[in-house]
Amino acid sequence: MESKKRYKPFYKQFLRLRKNIQNRSKLLKFKKQKWIRFQQYLKNQLKFYKRFKIKDQFQLSISKFASRGNSFQKTFKNNLYDRKTFSLFYGGLKKKYLKKYILQFINAKPVANTPIDFRHKTLKFFESRLETVLYRANFTSSIRGAAQLILHGHVLVNGSPVRTKSYILEVNDSVEIAFSVKSRSLVKKSLDRSNFWPIPPKHLLVNYKTLQIIFIPVDSLSTMPIFNHYLNIDSVITNIKKY
Repeated sequence: MESKKRYKPFYKQFLRLRKNIQNRSKLLKFKKQKWIRFQQYLKNQLKFYKRFKIKDQFQLSISKFASRGNSFQKTFKNNLYDRKTFSLFYGGLKKKYLKKYILQFINAKPVANTPIDFRHKTLKFFESRLETVLYRANFTSSIRGAAQLILHGHVLVNGSPVRTKSYILEVNDSVEIAFSVKSRSLVKKSLDRSNFWPIPPKHLLVNYKTLQIIFIPVDSLSTMPIFNHYLNIDSVITNIKKY
């Protein structure tokens, strides 16, 4: 008899990575010793910068000791952690799903001899997911909350209800919350708890009075959202490509 794979709670996966990947405030209220150590580590990170500072995943980072920590084992571990961080940020996507779509961009033929920017293609695709758009617009406090809104029929795309959380938005698509007391109260409750940081990215036009979002074109990486932790997109692509 085959043993079932043990389910690992979503929050516990943050411990090994030592990152509050989705900036969950709930993690700061846990009382067990392992979470207190984790919370202390996060506080120490903030003390180092003296203030909250977002991480630009496209910055050029050069180690002071470039010859250290570059072993195959260390590189493999970092690549694995980057892929796991990327997956958890977007709601715990399976490796099979990541590989399917990232390889599409890698294997795509360039148009008119124009080189393909895999980082831009990758981020653009995952930022076009309906659940990600709702989370980025602060309509929910987490990706999981956005998925629940969608699955229960509270979200309309171009006036039609959509119940697929992985729905990919096209340019100028309109996203709105269904005009019902229950649907709107769920979103407004989340907005009341939100501190609106990080602010919604430039490719989303959000009207918080009517609870509508317009998805506009994304031309370059400079307009893409920035994560609250360092994320090496090149490492994610390399890891998926190899394995």
